[in-house]
Amino acid sequence: MNTTRKTILTFALLFSLIVGGWATDKEKAIKSKVKNVTVFLNRAQVTNAARVYVPAGQTILIFEGLSTRLDKQSLQVSAEGNLTIMAVKHRVNYLKNFAKVQRIKQLEDSITYFNDRIAYVQVQKEVLVSEEKMILANQKIGGKQKGLSAQELAEMAAFYRKRLSDIRFSVLRHNKNLKKHKRRLEKLRSQLYTENKNANKPTSEVMVTVSAKAAVNANFELNYIVMNAGWRPIYDLRAKNSKSPIQLSYKAEVFQNTGIDWNNVDITLSTGNPSQSGYKPNLNPWYVGFVTYYPKPRREAEMRKSSAPKVTLDEDVTVAANQKFTKKDNSKTIADFTKVVETTFSTKFDISLPYSIPSNGRPQLVEIAKHNMKTLYTHSAVPKLDKDAFLMAQLVEWEKFNLLSGKANIYFEGSFVGETFLNAKNTKDTMNISLGRDKRIVIDRKQIKDFTRKKFLGSNIKQTFGYEISVRNTKRENVTITIEEQIPVSKTNKITVELLEAEGAQVDKTTGKVTWKITLKPQQTTKLTLKYSVKYPKKQQIVFGS
Repeated sequence: MNTTRKTILTFALLFSLIVGGWATDKEKAIKSKVKNVTVFLNRAQVTNAARVYVPAGQTILIFEGLSTRLDKQSLQVSAEGNLTIMAVKHRVNYLKNFAKVQRIKQLEDSITYFNDRIAYVQVQKEVLVSEEKMILANQKIGGKQKGLSAQELAEMAAFYRKRLSDIRFSVLRHNKNLKKHKRRLEKLRSQLYTENKNANKPTSEVMVTVSAKAAVNANFELNYIVMNAGWRPIYDLRAKNSKSPIQLSYKAEVFQNTGIDWNNVDITLSTGNPSQSGYKPNLNPWYVGFVTYYPKPRREAEMRKSSAPKVTLDEDVTVAANQKFTKKDNSKTIADFTKVVETTFSTKFDISLPYSIPSNGRPQLVEIAKHNMKTLYTHSAVPKLDKDAFLMAQLVEWEKFNLLSGKANIYFEGSFVGETFLNAKNTKDTMNISLGRDKRIVIDRKQIKDFTRKKFLGSNIKQTFGYEISVRNTKRENVTITIEEQIPVSKTNKITVELLEAEGAQVDKTTGKVTWKITLKPQQTTKLTLKYSVKYPKKQQIVFGS
C-alpha cells in the first residue's frame, strides 16, 4: 500500500515538473488590424498594428488571423515599450479558420432581413385573401336578405366593388414584392456560399516571445510581404476637341486574394518589384571551339545513339542559360489626395484617404492622378491598307508623369472611341495616340492603268507601277495630314527598284516608306502621284511580301 502511494506521489511530482517546464512562458492571443499596405506590381507589403498589455516576465504573444500568403522570410516585428523581443516564429494553424469577415456578416444580416420581409409580405397577403373570402361570403348572405332598399343595395355594391378592388391590387403588389425579395435572397445565398467556401481556410500565426521587467502597454507592428496581391495601371484619355489638351486620368486596378480584407487602410502604390533581383549579372568567359568527332565502331555508335546527348556548341548552352535567367525575373477625387514620391529605383503614390480592398481577387479601381498633357493634333492615313484618315494626338513630355505601360480608354468629344495600349517603354519624347477615324476627310487610291506595265529589256524585265491618291477636306477648318505610302525594298542586287515620281514626299530608302505632309483648306482636294519601277532577270519570278 505504501509502495503504491509513493509511486503515485512520485508520478504526480514528475508530471507537475514537466507541466511546470512547459508552462514557463505565458501565452496570449492577440488580434491585430491591418494599418497600411504598400502594393507592388505583383505582391504587397502589409503592416499590422496592435496595442498589447504585456505582464512582467516572459510571454509568448500569438498574433492570430494573418494571411497564409505571408512570406515568412520577410517578417519583421517591432515594439514601442520597455520590453525585449526574444524570438519570432511563424506557423500555420490548420485547426482554426479565419475570423468571419465583415462581408460574410453583412451577407448573413441581409439574408435575415429579406427572410423577415418575405414572411411579413406573405402574412399581409394571407390577411387580404382571407378578407376577400369573408366579403364574398357576406355578399351572398346579404343578397338573400329581403327588405333592403335600392339605395342600400347600391351602397353595399359600391362598398364591395371598392374594397375588392383595393384588396386585389394590394395582393398583386405583394406578389411583385415577393418575387423581387426571393430573387434578391437567391443571389445573396449564392454569394454567401461562395464567400464561405473561400473563407474556410487555415490561418497564419506569428509567435513573438517577449520579456518585460514590469507590466507594460506596448505598441506592436508586424511588417511582411504577401503574395496574391498587386496592381496594374489603366488610363482614361479625354479630349474635348482637336484644339484642347488631352486630360490623362492615371488609375490603378488594385487586387488581392490574401484571405484578409483590407478595411479602411492607408494605401501606397509602388512601381517597384521586390521579387526582382537587385544584383548586377556578371559575364563569364564565352568560349568558342571546334567540334571534335571521335570515330567509333558502327555497332557501338548505334547502341549509344538513343542514350548519348547530342553535341552542341557553347553558344547554344549560353542561350539556354540566358533563357532560364530571363524566366526568373518577369468634385474632389482620390487623385486630389495622392502624393507622388520618387525614389532611386521606383515611384510611390501615397493615397492619403483610407481605402478598402476586399480579399476576392476582383480589381478595385483607385484613381492616382490627373494630368493635362501638352498635345499636338494631326491626321494620318495609309491609303494602301485603309482609305480612312485617322486623327492622331501627339503627347509631348509624357515621360515626366511616371507612367507605366497599360491599357488606355480613349474618349473624344464626349464619346468613347476605343482602346489602345500606352507603351511607356517608348524611347521617343513624343507618344502617338490614335483617336479614331475622321470620316470628314475623304481619301481614294487608284492604280494608274496606263502607266502600270511590263517591258522586256534584254535579259531583264522592267515592271512599272503607278498610283494616284486623292485627298479631300470636307471640314470647315484647315487640316494637316500625313499620307504614308511605300515602294518595295530589294534584298538582292539582281533586283533594282527605282522611284520615278513622288513629288513633295520624303523617302526612307532603308524601309521604302514614302511620306507626304500636306495642309488642306476647307473643301480643298489634292492629288498625289506615286510611280516606281522594278527590274529583275527575266528567268526569275518576283514576289512582294513583308
